[in-house]
Amino acid sequence: MKYLFLFLLLSTSTVFAQLEKNVQVEVLGRPTWQMLIPLEEQGLILIVKTDVTKAAVFRFDKNLEKLWEKEVFLDAEDEPKAYTVANDRISLLFSETSGMYYQVFQFNLTSGEVNQDGFELREYFIDQDYVFLNDKVLMAGANAKGAAFFEHNFNTEIGELKEDSTILGSVSVNLFEYLPERNQIESLWSVKQKGYSNEKKKKGEFIKDAFVTHAILDTTGTVLFKTEIKQKGGKFPLDGKLVRLSNGKKVVLGTYQSSIGDKGVYVYNLSDRGDMKTYSFTSLLKGNRSLSVENIQEILKSYNFLSNKPLEGNGSIIFGGVFLKAQYQSITEQDPYNSYNSPYGGGYGRSRYGSRYGYYNQRGNSTTRQVFRGYHYPTGFVMELTPEGDLITSNRIDINNLSGQVQQALAYNERGAVSYCLKGDLAANNFNIGTKPLLYKLSEEEKGVKNMPYLPSYSEVQFWYGNYFIAEGSKSKMEAMSVNDNLVKTETKKRRGLFGKKKKDTPASFTQIRKTIYLTKIASGG
Repeated sequence: MKYLFLFLLLSTSTVFAQLEKNVQVEVLGRPTWQMLIPLEEQGLILIVKTDVTKAAVFRFDKNLEKLWEKEVFLDAEDEPKAYTVANDRISLLFSETSGMYYQVFQFNLTSGEVNQDGFELREYFIDQDYVFLNDKVLMAGANAKGAAFFEHNFNTEIGELKEDSTILGSVSVNLFEYLPERNQIESLWSVKQKGYSNEKKKKGEFIKDAFVTHAILDTTGTVLFKTEIKQKGGKFPLDGKLVRLSNGKKVVLGTYQSSIGDKGVYVYNLSDRGDMKTYSFTSLLKGNRSLSVENIQEILKSYNFLSNKPLEGNGSIIFGGVFLKAQYQSITEQDPYNSYNSPYGGGYGRSRYGSRYGYYNQRGNSTTRQVFRGYHYPTGFVMELTPEGDLITSNRIDINNLSGQVQQALAYNERGAVSYCLKGDLAANNFNIGTKPLLYKLSEEEKGVKNMPYLPSYSEVQFWYGNYFIAEGSKSKMEAMSVNDNLVKTETKKRRGLFGKKKKDTPASFTQIRKTIYLTKIASGG
């Protein structure tokens, strides 16, 4: 699809959003995932896993002009958990899904020149985040006791695992960021501590405490000082994201869960260390059109909340995200060799009576399996708070989107504008000035259940810089290819197939996927 279609959902006197540019990237092979890395005004990086052992890396400037493209050999199956940008380079670390080998790629942002390295890790360690520091990488993660770090020096090719004795329990890294002006690392950790109803026999396991730890580390992973964000009124913090305000203060926002099953958002001011303030998902999901009690209960029970990075607005904090859940569908397949489907009747195969001949049980010769359909995003919200954590306003946004991988389907900028993926299209809105949403479409064809998988659609949008958003969409097409193997010919008599018919020479064939990726830059809230 060469063009992008713009639709105004409802008339408005204020034009607040505009399409800046749309570009297309085509890849061939068997692509499995793609990753978009906005670099603010430096542009962006697009990584596509194009095949089992290959990946393509693209660099664009802030005007979506392609600067370079590189192909690398990549054995890892999953996308990187983090990246480091420093000294005109972006550094990426890939780990094998099952194994101990890590691949390292460093791309020069100007030229695209790539340096590749790797190392092994033989100790038990679950890597979750990392930072590159000159000639070494420091990985943060967990071992059996709690927080742990692995440091690998590329000059000496020596690695060392270091346990931490201050952050104990089942831990997850939420933030691991190097602060060059202080030569320190700022981190956030989700911590769950287990208890047992029978402590002696370690039976009857339960979660006795959950909290978030803010820790400042040196560049070896040693904790210099930390703050624990504890539960209040039975509401336990589960994760956290940090926003640094222009006045020097720091605020942590994340999700909580209460001992009675209530879930929502908490706000904690690290600088003032006051009380934790909470807002339930039930209250944040209110809107012009109310969701039913059953819908809200289904979201709270079965869906996970994918939060966005909080931003500082005009004297406020903006925070939000979407709910998502993996969806599957049942596929029933009939055994092609049973009596109902076989072109030769019931003479071959398995019968319900165990004989070579006879009748077949049609139900017994069918199989049903669950097939992954995608991640469903029914709704989300954006909230605005004071620096002290008091709620100013919140808006629910219904999106009903579907994506093949976990991606953020909703974004916001500092100026109050919101962009989100809406049923495969891209929408932009600004609740602060009361305008109606604009809709961008990759196809003017009406979407339906049958043609939805074959039409281009948006699956991700991110805040880029200033008042700009960058959205990503795609479509995939299966192509059958044939290969004529005429290198070796013999004069031997051709073999005959069943019933004396000559077997025809058939060229070798294979299938590949042609995937078109759309990158769309829009301005909103200016």
